[in-house]
Amino acid sequence: MKISPREREQAILFGPSKFSAEGFLGDDRRSVEEIIEDDRQKCENLGTTSVYLAKCLAKAFQKAESAMGDPVELGPGISATLFEARGKIPSPFRGDGVFQKGEVMIYEEEKKTTLFITRLGIHMIKKHGFFQGRGSRYRIEPADVLRLCSQPVSA
Repeated sequence: MKISPREREQAILFGPSKFSAEGFLGDDRRSVEEIIEDDRQKCENLGTTSVYLAKCLAKAFQKAESAMGDPVELGPGISATLFEARGKIPSPFRGDGVFQKGEVMIYEEEKKTTLFITRLGIHMIKKHGFFQGRGSRYRIEPADVLRLCSQPVSA
């Protein structure tokens, strides 16, 4: 099977690297465009947009960041903790720049689910509708974010 120049470039930009460790696609075999379209459709079916979901994630990230590493409650049974990291990571989308490393772990006790969000991940959801590939550590399902957004946020 012949690989197009565009597919080859995407494999380099979105695949494992010294900056992104395992990359942005996980074990997903779909193209970046297919992933984006699938998630756009999921958002539409949920009655929301990737921009709205990114804003919700940004709010959670900011709240965890202001707690400076201490766990913070986002809502009933939902906590978030910031794990700082030194350095920056470039966006795989050309021209988007670089982003401070570090991640926020969001844990939902009732469902026993954990989401990991980063500044770059939030940016890619907001600007490109890219929630990352299946199997990626930072893959976030739109339905999970919407459920998080639906929780009353603690002050």
